[in-house]
Amino acid sequence: MDKFDSLTRFRDFIKNSATDKILLRNFMIFFSLLIIGTGSLGYVILRGGHEMERVDLRIRHTHDIIIEAEQISSFIEGMLSAQRGYLLTGDKSFLEKYELLKIKTSENFAKIAELIIDNPSQQSRLKEAQSYLADFTQQLESRATKYSGPIVDKTFVDDVQIVNGLKDNIARINYSLLSEEHGLLRERVEALDNKKQEYLFTLIASLAGGTILLLSLNGILFYAQRKNTIIETTLRNTEDRFALAIEATQAGVYDWDLETNKIFFARRYFEMLGYERPASIGTFEEAREFIHPDDISHVDEITQDYLTGKIGEFSLEFRMKHASGRWIWVHSRGKAQYDRRSKPRRLVGALNDITHIKQSHERLENEKRRAQEASLAKIEFLAHMSHEIRTPLTAISGIAEIMDKRKDNLDERQKQLMRTLSSSSSSLKDLVNDILDFSKIESGELELNTEDFPMDEIFEGVISIMALRASEKGISFVFDYSEVKDMIFHGDRVRLRQILINLAGNAVKFTDQGGVSLKATIEDRESQPYLRIDVKDTGIGISPENFDMIFERFKQADASVSRKYGGTGLGLPISRNLARLMGGDIFLASETGKGSTFSLVLPMGITAQPSIAQSNPDLARKINERIKLLLSDDTKILVVEDYEGNIVVISYILDDLQIAHDIAHNGAEALELWQNNKYDIILMDVQMPEMDGFTATREIRKLENERKMNATPIIGMTAHALVGDKDKCIEAGMNAYLPKPLVEIDVKAEILNFLENKKKAAA
Repeated sequence: MDKFDSLTRFRDFIKNSATDKILLRNFMIFFSLLIIGTGSLGYVILRGGHEMERVDLRIRHTHDIIIEAEQISSFIEGMLSAQRGYLLTGDKSFLEKYELLKIKTSENFAKIAELIIDNPSQQSRLKEAQSYLADFTQQLESRATKYSGPIVDKTFVDDVQIVNGLKDNIARINYSLLSEEHGLLRERVEALDNKKQEYLFTLIASLAGGTILLLSLNGILFYAQRKNTIIETTLRNTEDRFALAIEATQAGVYDWDLETNKIFFARRYFEMLGYERPASIGTFEEAREFIHPDDISHVDEITQDYLTGKIGEFSLEFRMKHASGRWIWVHSRGKAQYDRRSKPRRLVGALNDITHIKQSHERLENEKRRAQEASLAKIEFLAHMSHEIRTPLTAISGIAEIMDKRKDNLDERQKQLMRTLSSSSSSLKDLVNDILDFSKIESGELELNTEDFPMDEIFEGVISIMALRASEKGISFVFDYSEVKDMIFHGDRVRLRQILINLAGNAVKFTDQGGVSLKATIEDRESQPYLRIDVKDTGIGISPENFDMIFERFKQADASVSRKYGGTGLGLPISRNLARLMGGDIFLASETGKGSTFSLVLPMGITAQPSIAQSNPDLARKINERIKLLLSDDTKILVVEDYEGNIVVISYILDDLQIAHDIAHNGAEALELWQNNKYDIILMDVQMPEMDGFTATREIRKLENERKMNATPIIGMTAHALVGDKDKCIEAGMNAYLPKPLVEIDVKAEILNFLENKKKAAA
C-alpha cells in the first residue's frame, strides 16, 4: 500500500512539475508582455510630451521674431524724427538720440537674423531690408552734414523723397516678414492643438489596446497549450508517413551539413550499395570512397557549381561501387539550404539506382547505331546499284532511241522487237528512278528545283506518252487544260511531270473499258491560286477501306490486282510525298467498279504568257540546227567513259551532230589527251578505273590555273544520281551535271549551252 502511494505521489509530482513549467512559462510571457506594454505606454507619453514641447518652442520662437520685427518700424521712425529735429533746431541732443536708435536698430536686425537662421526666404527678406537700412542711414547722415538752418531748396526736397522711399521699402519688407511669421504662428498653434488631441487619443488607444492584447494573448496561450499536444501527435504521424514514403521510393536519402562536413545516410543508402547497415552519420570523404575514380571530378564540379549558384538545379549521374565489387549507376538530386548571407548550410537529397535505365539506354544506343550503319549501308548499296544498273541502262536506252529513229528500215517483226526494247528499257528506267526517289524521300534528302515554266509543255508531253498507251489498250484519253493554257507556273518541272505520269499511267493501267480524262483548273484557296488537276478513269475503282493502303509503299488494293496488273506499288506513295513536299496534296474519290478520280492540288505562282511548247513544237530539231550553226572546223569534244555501251551511244549522238571527238577510257587517259589537244567540251564520267572523274577534273583545273589557261567546260556524267552527287561534281570543278541513263536531248542541250557561251565570250 505504501509502495502504491509512493508511485502515485511520484506521478503527481511529475504531473505537477510539468504544470508548474507551463505556469512558469505563461507567467514569464505575461510578465514580458506587461513590461513591453508599460514601456510602450511610457514611450508614448514621453514621446507625446516631447513633441508638444517642441511645437511649443517653435511657437515661442515665432512669437519672438514677430516682437523683434514689430520694433523695426518704431526705430526707423525714431531715427528719422531725431534727424529732422537736429536739422530744424541744430540741437546736438537729437544726434545722440539718433545714434542710440541706430544702435538699437542694428541690434534688432541681428536678433532677427539669429532667429530666422533656418528660414531661407526670411533671410533673403532681412538681407534686403538691411541693404535698404544701410542706404537709409547713409542718406540721413549725409543730409545732416549738408544742411543747417531753415531748409527750403529743391535739393533738400529731393533728399526727403529718397529717404521716405527707403523708409517705405524697409516697412514693406518688414510687413512681408511679419506676414509670413504670423502665418507660421497660426499653423504652429493649430499643430499644437492637433498634437494634444493626438496625444490624448494615442494614450487612450494604447491603454485599451494593451488591455485587449493581454486578454487575447492569455486566451491564445491557453489555446496554444491545448493545441501543442495535437501538433506533437500529428508530427509523429507525419514522420512515420515520411519514413514510409522514403522506404517506398527506394531512395537513399542523405543530409549533408556543409558547416561540419558531416553527412547523415539513411539505411536505404547502404542497402542500395549492398550493405546491411543502419542509418548513420559519416563524412563527405567517406562517401567519396564509393564513387568511381573517373566520376569524382565530375561530381565535385557539379556540386561546387550548384552551391555557388552557377547552376540552378543539383542533378547528376555517376557510378558507385557495390558491395559485390561491380559498379552501379545512381542518379542524385538535392536541394541546398542557405543562410541570410546566401551561404549554403545544408544539402539534402536522395540517390536512386538507375543501372537498369542505363543498360536499357545502352541497348537503345547500340540498336540506333546498328540502324544507322544499316541505313548507311543501304545508301551505299543504292549508290552502287544505281551506278551498276544505270551504266548499262544508258547504253540500252540510248541504242533503243537510235534504232527507233531508223525503224523505217526495219520489217514488222523487227519493229515489234524495237517497241519491246524501248518499252522494257523505259519501264526499267522508271523502276530504278522510283526506287531511288523513294529512298531520297524516306531519308529527307530529296531537293526540289523550282523555276518558271510553261504548263503547256508539260501537258503536251504527258499527252504524247499516255495517249499512245491508251490507244494500245483501246480506251480514250483526253486532257483538257484550256483554263490554264498559255500560263507560266512556278514549281518543279520534273517532279510535276513525274506526278502526272504516275497518276495518268495508273489510270490507263487499271482501265480496260471507257477512258481516262484529265482536267486542269485554277481554284482559290486561302486567297492564293492553286493548280488542280483531276485524273478521272472508268476503271476497276477502289473500295473506301483501301484508300489509305494504296498510298503505302509496295502495297496495292489486293493481291489479285498485283498479279493482274503488276507494278511495285511505289508510284502513288512517291506522288503523294512529292505533292506534299511542293506544298500540296493528292485526294482520292472512288467506288469499286465505277472508276476513280485522283485530284492533284498544288500552290503555284501563275502568270499569263505565250506557251513555249506551242511556239516551238520540235525542240530537238531546233537544238540540232542551232548546234550545227555554232560548229567550226576545230570544234572537238573529249568523251571520258569506261563502259563501251555508253561510248557507242554518246559517239552516235556526237556523230549525228557532226562533232569531232576523242575517247578516253579513264581519268589518266583523259588528262594525257587534254594536255596534247584542245577541246571545247569534256564529257566526264565520274566512276572509272585507275583515275576517277573527280580526280581528273581537279588535275585539269590545277594545270589550267598554273598555266593561266581558260577553263575547259566539263560536264559530269554519273550513274549514282543520289542527293549530293551534283554538289560533288561542282565542288570538283565541273561546270554541269547529267545523271545516267543519259537523255539525248539533255546531252545536246548542255552542249548547245556551252557552245553559245563560247561564242558570246569570243564576240
